[in-house]
Amino acid sequence: MRYNIFNQIHKALRALLYDTATMVQQTDFADATETEQTLARLQQVLEAFEVHAFAEDHFILPAVQKPEPELKKLFTQEHEEDHALVQRLAILIKAFPHTVSAAEKTKAGISIHIAFTEFVVFNLEHMAREEEILNAALWRQYNDAQLMNLNKIIIGHVPPEALRLACRWMIKSLNNPEIITWLKQVRSTAPEPAFRELFNMAANELAPGRWQLIQEVLMEGVLVAG
Repeated sequence: MRYNIFNQIHKALRALLYDTATMVQQTDFADATETEQTLARLQQVLEAFEVHAFAEDHFILPAVQKPEPELKKLFTQEHEEDHALVQRLAILIKAFPHTVSAAEKTKAGISIHIAFTEFVVFNLEHMAREEEILNAALWRQYNDAQLMNLNKIIIGHVPPEALRLACRWMIKSLNNPEIITWLKQVRSTAPEPAFRELFNMAANELAPGRWQLIQEVLMEGVLVAG
């Protein structure tokens, strides 16, 4: 099984989209408290996808530009379309505080819901194409060690707050073997505070039963190593 540079971050982004879509559907936009929370989450989603697109534009697409320039052109165009969807949502979010009556707020909420649904549909399809087409291109040109190093470079350019958000949603969306592999990798390659932060995040985010199983496997590795 080849290294999939998109797996963790795309799982995180999909989970964030799914959770936010439910949140938007359940929001009574005439209720100030609910709306404030939902608009803040939507802003968080848009920022997360802009950070992700920046990383792909500046690191992943250039990696395939020379051997397969048509792919860079295709996905650059898709990122431009995605940015337009981001801007549309951002405008609707910014305009919402200017609504006055409950009827106006509800109507504006419907517009936000429709725009976000289009954003979700586009990005789910876009990420699927990346995993199928871009992965194949990367695998043709690079070995797994090179791709892991590329991912390390990308992580080094992600703002700390955006990285924490991504890690949180990765933990919420990965399966147990993926989380175990990730924690083991961080434990062996990153400074202790970085591992401890991720460890504590997993303890807080995962259901007790899952976390117990993961801890047991991690402890087995420590005992064997010892």
